[in-house]
Amino acid sequence: MLERVERGVRRAGRAVPEGVAAPVEGAYADARRQIRERRADRAFGERDAGVTSSLSADAPDHVVVVVVDALRADALDSDLTPFLSSLSGTDAVAPATWTYPSVTSLLSGRYPHDHRAIRRSDAFENSVADITGLPPQSDAPLVADHLDAAGYDTYGAFGFVVPFLALRGRFARHRLYDDADAHRLLSDHAAWLADRRDGRTFSYLHLSDLHEPVEPPRAYADEHDVDLSIPDIEGWDHEDVVDATPTVERYRRHRRRLYDAAVEYADNRLAAHYRRITDLAGDVAFVVTGDHGEGFWERARFHADHFADPRPAYCVGHGGAPYEAITRVPVRVAGFDLAGADRPTSLVDIAPTVRAAVAGDAPRGDADPNAAGVPLGASVPDDRIRLVEGARYGYEKKAAYADGSKLVVSRGDDVSVAFSLPEEAETTLPSEESSRLSDALPPWPGAGDAAEGVSVGSRTESDDAATDTRREVSGDVARQLERLGYR
Repeated sequence: MLERVERGVRRAGRAVPEGVAAPVEGAYADARRQIRERRADRAFGERDAGVTSSLSADAPDHVVVVVVDALRADALDSDLTPFLSSLSGTDAVAPATWTYPSVTSLLSGRYPHDHRAIRRSDAFENSVADITGLPPQSDAPLVADHLDAAGYDTYGAFGFVVPFLALRGRFARHRLYDDADAHRLLSDHAAWLADRRDGRTFSYLHLSDLHEPVEPPRAYADEHDVDLSIPDIEGWDHEDVVDATPTVERYRRHRRRLYDAAVEYADNRLAAHYRRITDLAGDVAFVVTGDHGEGFWERARFHADHFADPRPAYCVGHGGAPYEAITRVPVRVAGFDLAGADRPTSLVDIAPTVRAAVAGDAPRGDADPNAAGVPLGASVPDDRIRLVEGARYGYEKKAAYADGSKLVVSRGDDVSVAFSLPEEAETTLPSEESSRLSDALPPWPGAGDAAEGVSVGSRTESDDAATDTRREVSGDVARQLERLGYR
């Protein structure tokens, strides 16, 4: 169906007079999104998640999980983000440095090597200029599956295409946007919720305002004194510059100001949305976090010296090495228990937090044996190990965090380096601690695409899954990904 629509619109577009092409392309894009939404809704209806879930007497009527793409932990302060700063919370380590594996971990409670929505190869060429080479989608149970089984109506809204591709088919209702701002996405969610205020709902809302292209309302950019005339200021430039010139320094300064303007806008819209839905629906449990942070050249020299990067981008954006600017994200909650602001937290803790609030003391047999997450209300050891893996660009890069230190390892780059935290200074760990972190690192992907697949004739399961995903994101979606910086 989608292919027929695309062919028809392309044929019509060739005959469209000049000046009419843009409206036709807009209508074409809307039709594509609507078809993908319907496909995802249909896939949900045909899916047998194979999960069960109980419902506690004090389960919240409505659960809302908001992911602000690329939201750094240090972006929050009382002046810039008064709403998010007013909520209870802590900082967390993202399980991956880019969206696709990270949101799957967030909603499954599993690390990427368990849910497998990551590259199956550590071959460098597989990450080079292949914007359509997204990983296979995970089939691991998500918290949305459990809440659906408990009687919740589920809704997923995606401000851009990448999180949709990772999570499509996992909600009763999907909404896909092409770089919609927070106001539009949140307004549509409020309208959906209004029709279900007397029932139970679970909503996943993925905001794209901080993701390239960064285009907050002009008033916010003006307030932050952003020079919007600088070329490529809404995207990225000078990503591979280590020793900056005055021109590059000016670009970096204004690019960070633009990011802060978008953060302030997102906080403003989230404050208004939270007031609206709590007035509308009453009993709302609310989580806001980031799927990863965003690099602004903080470790440019180190990256250039240690890691092969096909873009190249030296601690710029996300998807590469697990620097603190990219792995540290905030977690803010209302209506959920939180053990403490200093609790060692990972984004894999979000899914069990939601399940604990809905199911209470769920039967042990109902738990996911592969889940690594622990509810935010439960205490964890101070030396708990948290993992980062599944790099998008270059060789695989993994990190293990524990007790004020982290170990970063890239087998393909022949790098193993320890850092003390929070200052992220290179250090030498005691041999016992170094071994503990090294031993905790997940298995490495093989050297070729077939390394972790199951043989099917001359092909493998991972070959087929990767081919299916590349087919799904070919054509117009590939162009969207390129515009979003996935290159």
